[in-house]
Amino acid sequence: MKPFNHDIGGYAFLGLLVATAWAIPLAVFLHRDAHGSAMELPRCDEARSLDQVREALEEQGGQAVLGLFDATELRRGAIGDYRRCLAKVVTTAGEAHIGFAIGWHDRRNAIPFWTGDRLPPSPLDRANH
Repeated sequence: MKPFNHDIGGYAFLGLLVATAWAIPLAVFLHRDAHGSAMELPRCDEARSLDQVREALEEQGGQAVLGLFDATELRRGAIGDYRRCLAKVVTTAGEAHIGFAIGWHDRRNAIPFWTGDRLPPSPLDRANH
């Protein structure tokens, strides 16, 4: 039978120290996006932003969204907590500019939200009211 090694406490401490030294950079790396930068909100002109806005506009009903383009950022929060955007939307009723915002629903888990203007009423809707 082998004798008990009395230096096991020293080895355990050294192992924990090494594990901690690896865990901190790993946690920072995992908290970053695919481009290696700190988590940022999606840009106004990113495909997923435009898809989210298009879905919301189409769910309002009444007008089919034929296109959504020329999305530009008007303003960004000082700490990167929101973006205000403007885009041109083409519907069956014509063209209009709409504003929308992107913010954090859950920043820790990098879950954004999108919110914005409704489509202006079509000429047919205005004539019926």
